[in-house]
Amino acid sequence: MKSTRNHHSCRAGFTLVEVLISLAIVTLVMGMTMSTFLFGLRMMYKDNQRLITNTTLRYFMAQVAKSTLDASEFYIYPSYATLDGNVDSIADQTTAVTDSYGIDLYHGDCLVLVTRTSLDEGSNIRQVSIYYRTTTDPNKEGAIRCYEDKDYGASGTTQTLDEILDAINLSTSPNFAGSKELAARSLGRPKNDGSGDRYPVFSSKAPSMSAENESVSINAEIINGNTVNNLLSSSSFNYTISPRR
Repeated sequence: MKSTRNHHSCRAGFTLVEVLISLAIVTLVMGMTMSTFLFGLRMMYKDNQRLITNTTLRYFMAQVAKSTLDASEFYIYPSYATLDGNVDSIADQTTAVTDSYGIDLYHGDCLVLVTRTSLDEGSNIRQVSIYYRTTTDPNKEGAIRCYEDKDYGASGTTQTLDEILDAINLSTSPNFAGSKELAARSLGRPKNDGSGDRYPVFSSKAPSMSAENESVSINAEIINGNTVNNLLSSSSFNYTISPRR
């Protein structure tokens, strides 16, 4: 008997070319989807780092603002290593640097704020606050830390500033007991001379308080993120403080 099987059914299904085309389309769609997903993930990471950076900046500014509400005077030193247990609060101050505009400014990575019991320059010291970066090289990243000495009360202490600073030996240990970290990574603003070098974060037209010099500027860049993947978030700010006179 002659077979009546449908020979057309033997050709049902997909050819190899059709399968390959389908796989190519699926692969393309999946690649585009993954690319969009990774882009969104990177943007979310950057946004998170920006939020962390801004939070760190606000925290730093709030701490400095708190310390300067009652501060009577300030001193700028080159770095935390200046406070080595043998401090001369006048002789150890930072020296002038002439910028590209011909202006002499005093830069340093260690700021000492002094609160006295009255506006009289010779009155007793009530409290000392120190803000500093944990590096002696302005071109290197360093943490910003703060140390507040104890409050000696309304009558203050008869100790001199040198004696108080000698007891706070940051040179031996920048993570001095009682100090706290305000920012894990920071840099000063870059110099505009094309050298690629940077200034320390604190500056003023003189290294200490006087009738003619009553403010100090903070020019800091706070950094967060992973530089390996170019997922870096940083913010700079210029904050001028004027201790109480």
